[in-house]
Amino acid sequence: MVGVDDRCIDSSKEWLMYRLTAKVTIRGSRLWVLRHVTEVEIVRDTEQLTDVCRLTMPKLITWDGKKEIPVRRGDAITVELGYDDNLQVAFSGYVREVGFKRPVVLTCEDEMYRLKGMATNKKAYRNVDIETLLKDQGLTNVRVFGEQRLGQFRVTDNTVAALLARLKQSGVRSFFRQEDGKAVLYCGVIFDREDSRCQVLETGRNIIADTLKQQKADDMRINLKAVSLMPNGKKVKIELGDKDGERRTVHAYNKSEAELKAWAQQELDRLKQDGLTGTVTTFGYRLLEKLDTVGMKIEGVKMGRYQVKKNTIKYGQGGFRQEITLGERISL
Repeated sequence: MVGVDDRCIDSSKEWLMYRLTAKVTIRGSRLWVLRHVTEVEIVRDTEQLTDVCRLTMPKLITWDGKKEIPVRRGDAITVELGYDDNLQVAFSGYVREVGFKRPVVLTCEDEMYRLKGMATNKKAYRNVDIETLLKDQGLTNVRVFGEQRLGQFRVTDNTVAALLARLKQSGVRSFFRQEDGKAVLYCGVIFDREDSRCQVLETGRNIIADTLKQQKADDMRINLKAVSLMPNGKKVKIELGDKDGERRTVHAYNKSEAELKAWAQQELDRLKQDGLTGTVTTFGYRLLEKLDTVGMKIEGVKMGRYQVKKNTIKYGQGGFRQEITLGERISL
């Protein structure tokens, strides 16, 4: 076993040469199972509401001998990718758009597609928390992190996805994450989550390329603006850090000025820490989901364990790759 600690798995098998295999299942007016696809690109991103998958079909593909594609907007789709028929579910969602040129490109979205067509239950609250707000919209498979109270709030949006987009403007991010084959809606300000196991990414072993930089807390200059939305609709604002530093804004709910300052100082301390930033490209041996934990080992030196902020998965003639954007460092 090679890793940052004994909870990390060794993915050195990725160095071996394997045959790329895929399976695309589309459920619409009928069931279609495709074993060949030219290109796949999937973007899983904690900063976006929606994960997007783009599939490029083979030019000469036919559907029961017919050239006209029978796939329609709203059809359910599952994309499995892997090596030597050892497949992993890379994407599950719905077809958003069917290209009209050859080769045909299918643009798909995850479970957020359904929420974009789901009407809201318009309500007004004197003081509501995020979990109650979402459950009142018929959402049950939800995990809420961090600050939960919104205070006085009125649901005026036409769709649930539009409501989530409005929450994002206040610093509350939402996105779906696959867990045990189910789509779980994550919602919160800071996602304090760590896997019991992690995957090790190591130079000379399974790192193909990187844009990594090492940051030192003492060298970082950050100007942090913290905003607290109060139940009466008013806002409390403070600024901490370096006046000439990079501007960052964070949001909280129903905190007094003293509480907001203490919370913002903790956030500033979190941002100003030693660690790695940037992206690292690895193989598709084990697909990483948003907020998964990766252990970094650079030239034999353990560099800490990080959350996955974003993963761009590419499959096709260029091979099977993951471009991982590192997020928060969660441990040494």
